[in-house]
Amino acid sequence: MGRTQPSLTIAVDQELRKLDRVAKRLNDEGLERRLKEVKERVREVEGALSDELTDPVEVLLVTLLVVGCDDRLRS
Repeated sequence: MGRTQPSLTIAVDQELRKLDRVAKRLNDEGLERRLKEVKERVREVEGALSDELTDPVEVLLVTLLVVGCDDRLRS
């Protein structure tokens, strides 16, 4: 896994905080649980995308897909 750029990490964290606020405003416990899983995996995905041209939203979307696929495989 590659080393991530601090500026990307900061931007990803800002986007995660936005999603946290949205989940709280929606009062959606399922989304809040999913975001917790995303937070646990986001650095892994960020590192995997380190050699690609990417933006923070793309990192989060890919992480959501990875977490969603993991959930389906466990079911």
